[in-house]
Amino acid sequence: MGIGGTSFRRLAFGFGVLGAIAIVACRTGLEPASLHELQVVVAPGEPSLALGHRFGRWLEVEVDPAGREALEQACLLEQKGESERAIELLGEALRDVTHSAPLFLARGALYVAAGYPRAAAGDFQRAVDLAPDRADGWYALGHAYEVLGLSRQALEALKHALALGRENSALQLSLARVYRALGRLGPSARHYELALAQLDPPPADLLIEAAVLTTEDSTQASGVEALRERLESCEGVQLSDDAWLLRALLREVRGEPFVNVAATFRAIEVGLADLALLTQNLLIAQQLDDPETAAEARARVLAGVTDAARRTALERCLPRP
Repeated sequence: MGIGGTSFRRLAFGFGVLGAIAIVACRTGLEPASLHELQVVVAPGEPSLALGHRFGRWLEVEVDPAGREALEQACLLEQKGESERAIELLGEALRDVTHSAPLFLARGALYVAAGYPRAAAGDFQRAVDLAPDRADGWYALGHAYEVLGLSRQALEALKHALALGRENSALQLSLARVYRALGRLGPSARHYELALAQLDPPPADLLIEAAVLTTEDSTQASGVEALRERLESCEGVQLSDDAWLLRALLREVRGEPFVNVAATFRAIEVGLADLALLTQNLLIAQQLDDPETAAEARARVLAGVTDAARRTALERCLPRP
């Protein structure tokens, strides 16, 4: 993975007007396909950092003055499909500018995209050491740990990012998956719910992934299903034929691998609204069924009902923790 000894200073020379125009592309939104590939979801309407660049098609990195030139040229190289050269260029820049957290974040994001999450985690750790008050570094570190399967370390880093104010869909999705890996299905359901709420429209595959969460634990699945039915009955939900089909199908595919379930759901081509309603109610039911989240979930459901009489009826209908 070499660049033939070319320094980033010499590489930067000659980009000219075309390079300046191309830099704008580094600041545009992510393509849905790249989000799916990296298993990271960012809402189309979420704000971008001022003068930031996206690296690895998943992480936006704020530009600092010390590393601006290297970041811009690395971004251009990635846009041209030359990610390995971009990694080399950032590495060379880091030999000169060792105190730049954005340079470490950019290289780490490229490492993740290239399939080297362990190397990425090292860069992200350097970034949070340099800028411990920046949420983006902690999120990136948590995501790298998530990819590595180091769920406890991932949870610690992601919660740190949350405490520092990062609350977007990508962070919520990482938290959902990490809690899922730890077997804490109630908190996982809550963070899936928060991630989906920020996506308009939510991707079908993500809705299916979240719905299947509620079938993973065979000892809980029937209880969650019963709570979902009770919740819909209490709220007087009117289901379409497609909605009934989805509910019947979900019972049939319990325990099946996610890939198989997703393929089955896609094959029947039900409407996104029906799938979203099922997933939403399943996630609430999972939280109501879990002692870790039951009380908070019940209070949140009741707080969302403004009509006093309907709220009282729902309060009597829902189980108490």
